[in-house]
Order: sequence, then structure tokens, then C-alpha cells
Amino acid sequence: MATTAIELWPNSSLEDVQTVIRAVYKQVLGNPHVMESERLISAESKLADRSITVREFVRAVAKSDFYRDRYFTSCAPYRFVELNFMHLLGRAPQDQTEVSGTYRSSRS
Repeated sequence: MATTAIELWPNSSLEDVQTVIRAVYKQVLGNPHVMESERLISAESKLADRSITVREFVRAVAKSDFYRDRYFTSCAPYRFVELNFMHLLGRAPQDQTEVSGTYRSSRS
């Protein structure tokens, strides 16, 4: 399934900003239609006036109470790591070493 990259440029319109916001919510939270209480109004505003980057907005959504409650506290640790890969990197972990975080140096 191919996806189209969505970018935000200095001359992007407010409509473009809203498109990016919806895309981030869809990618990170799994739902483009978040309830008003789930939205990060302050972070959205900062993104709209370019006080923060899209990367910083994604970080704010991933560090939100809603994300923590929905995925971190309600999932087993390995499942949470897998979900983070999907939500933040857009892909599943390649292998168990990515999930467990145990990488061996090629010099060993």
C-alpha cells in the first residue's frame, strides 16, 4: 500500500496545516477524527504559526496523555514497542533485536 508524502512548507496554507495535523493524528493515533478532548490545541496552534516543526508536533502527539493511556499503559511492553514502530516510523520492527533493543556491535 503506497502512501503519498504530506509536507508542510513555509508558504503552506492553513488548509495544508490542517491536512498535516489530520495526517499526524491518523498515523500516530490511528484515527484522523480525534475528539475535541483528545486534540492537542496548543501544539496544533504552534504548528500553524510555525513555532514548531512537524517532527515536534509528532513528538507532542506521541508523548500525549491520550497516547500513553491508549497504548503504553494498556499494552504489554513488547506490543507497545511494536506499535511505536508502526505509529512513528510507519513500519513494523524488522526483527526481534529491534524490539528488544539488543544490538551487537559488528566489532564483537
